[in-house]
Amino acid sequence: METRQSSIQGSLRMPGFRSAADIVQPELPTPPQPNKTLTTTQTHVHSTKAVRASSAKVADLLATALAIQEQDAAAAGQIGYMARAMIWASMPHKKVDGAHYKRDNGLASITMLVDPDIGLPYGKLPRLISAWLTREAKLTGSRELLLGRSLNEFADKLGLSTSGGLRGDTSRLKVQATKLFSTFISLKAHQGQDFAYKNVALSDDGILLWNPKKPHERSLWESTITLSEAFYRECMDYAVPFDLRVLHRLRSPLTIDLYLWLTWRMFILRRPTLIPWISLRFQFGVGYAATPQGMAHFRAEFHRCLHDVHALYPAARLSSEHDGLRLFPSPSHVNALP
Repeated sequence: METRQSSIQGSLRMPGFRSAADIVQPELPTPPQPNKTLTTTQTHVHSTKAVRASSAKVADLLATALAIQEQDAAAAGQIGYMARAMIWASMPHKKVDGAHYKRDNGLASITMLVDPDIGLPYGKLPRLISAWLTREAKLTGSRELLLGRSLNEFADKLGLSTSGGLRGDTSRLKVQATKLFSTFISLKAHQGQDFAYKNVALSDDGILLWNPKKPHERSLWESTITLSEAFYRECMDYAVPFDLRVLHRLRSPLTIDLYLWLTWRMFILRRPTLIPWISLRFQFGVGYAATPQGMAHFRAEFHRCLHDVHALYPAARLSSEHDGLRLFPSPSHVNALP
């Protein structure tokens, strides 16, 4: 156990690439200085909180990494699935105004549309909901899914805390579920005169009877959602398996997206492939300016998140290079499917 824990701690400290020399650290502008109006005591308190938060995060990653080494996802009953379309879509990380969200790299574009009165889904919660929808569809073989008679019941299905605080914010859960269930995704590829597209609506109909002010209160009827035929087929035919423990442990939407994307790429990868930085920014870096400084900021954040992902998926073989991220054929993070 001590040797195993030591190796994991090493992966948490190091970026986890083939060698430390492979890492290209961007030159970043000098960070802003702390507010000079803060007292020495205030600065110390802020610093102490940051250290504690960082220590707790490392401890959580270490505990999850050890659990995964001790028992794989299949044996632990922790195999999850994510519809491939939702990995491509990569929803906003933060709130986006309007009802239209699009990214285009010149060869392909991804557009998300929603009712303007409802707004676009964002953050960690819709990613957890998407994973639950995909897994539930595969396990039940049904397009109509039962969500629960109370908001807390649905939160339990997602593996969320209902005791309050950030993760127990059930009011946000209903808001994000409403946004996600109303979303329409359009995938388009264009090269020369060729044009291909695929449109996916998540659901045909549904009803959410929960009261966010009384999350424990059970309604007389079950809240349900009926997946669209297109999304149901994505779940059944093109779902990507992953370890649910990782999804629940990772905190930031970008880190979750990176883990799911890396798991999918390694699941299908047959030869070494270089993913250019500009393509990675298209996939993950919405909100970063299309400037050298914006790219530098994106790469710094990308590497930070990749450290966390690689600590939990150390078998993924990759290297960070000047032109992009090179992936090498690696074992899938899920060894066996049920």
